[in-house]
Amino acid sequence: MSSEETKRDRVRRLLIQPLTDDGFRFKRGSDEAKCARDLDRIADSLSHMSDVELERMRACLVTKGEGASRNFWPPVATVLAFGEFVHPRPLEAVPELLSWFRSRAGEAALKDGRLVAEYRFWEQKKRPPMSAMDKKRVADRGAEYEHKATVLREKRADGRSLMVDDVQWLDWYEELSDRLSRMVDEGIQARGQEDAA
Repeated sequence: MSSEETKRDRVRRLLIQPLTDDGFRFKRGSDEAKCARDLDRIADSLSHMSDVELERMRACLVTKGEGASRNFWPPVATVLAFGEFVHPRPLEAVPELLSWFRSRAGEAALKDGRLVAEYRFWEQKKRPPMSAMDKKRVADRGAEYEHKATVLREKRADGRSLMVDDVQWLDWYEELSDRLSRMVDEGIQARGQEDAA
């Protein structure tokens, strides 16, 4: 493996080429340029996955070919849907969705203490919580996160040792919370500049 391997190349090596070797192909007469773009889009969209996750994707997709012989590449949307089950794309890879955190809705989530919980919902569903049940689930999860973070911070402040898992969780929570809070602040500042103009 070359040290110059790109993320796209890695997905090609671990997923696309093995599926091609297994017999996956495009239908005769397909537009070659579109086929190449589709494979590039798959490679770029799945580049966040680990090597093991890409191998899982291959095992999943090898039985999902289309056509009578089940050996035509499925549509990009189908591949990406399976990818969401294996490992949801981080929202940073979907800037259109990430912009929600810069909106007034992101500001409300920050004020209500559910910002991280809302991010996790978005990450899994690629949409905001819309139903009353979704909103309650996110609010409850946000309260659980806040409570756990408070308890762990208090333990640390008192000089008590934390379990390794708790240290990792708190580091994850605080880093994500800080990153999302910065996005919310960017949105607030942008709206302030628009109002001043």
